Amino acid sequence: MPEGSRISAALRRNGPRLTRAGQRAARRSFLVRARLAAALSDAHLELEIHPDAVLSPSARVEVWPRTRNVLVIGSGTTVGDGVLLSLRGGRLVVGAGTQLRRGVTLQVTGDVTVGDGVVLSTGLVLHGAERVEIGDLTIIGEYSTIADSTHVRTPPGVPVHHAVETAPVVVGSNCWMGAGVVLAPGITVGDQAFVGAGAVVTKDVEPGWLVAGVPARPVRRVE
Repeated sequence: MPEGSRISAALRRNGPRLTRAGQRAARRSFLVRARLAAALSDAHLELEIHPDAVLSPSARVEVWPRTRNVLVIGSGTTVGDGVLLSLRGGRLVVGAGTQLRRGVTLQVTGDVTVGDGVVLSTGLVLHGAERVEIGDLTIIGEYSTIADSTHVRTPPGVPVHHAVETAPVVVGSNCWMGAGVVLAPGITVGDQAFVGAGAVVTKDVEPGWLVAGVPARPVRRVE
């Protein structure tokens, strides 16, 4: 058998084993980096990462100084390239079989819960200052933004940066949102709702309805 064929055959036989070994190594590296980040920040970090979670070597954990944090990642969940989990004194729970795709950023000061089988698409940014919930099987499109906080107007000379109001955001199960969607603080999106690409959602969305536009308005019930 030619040398190239022997190498190909060996890769086919051993590929799954090598892949699993690589995933285990990436998980160990992720745990070490997360714990080190907490130690260097004089912070507390409680970790519960399922053994079969798939963690990219380039996924990062950022831990803010002197905070207490919880991070849970469920079975079969994938944390992709360039994902940033910024833990700022909150609790982040990601369910089983969920995908955090390339470049997702989760900023967690409050309580953020992402359900099972969820897809958070490339470039999504989530700000969880108080409470954000995303139900099972929901898909949120590329470069969308979910924020449960907003900056409010301040007198001249008073920094807007520190003037923040919060209101929980709840997204139901089996929803679909197109690319570039913005969910404002205090919004509830009902189960099986659809949100058109580029929509800015400033009011609650009824279960099973399609909304679109800026600001988003009801279009029709999704059959």
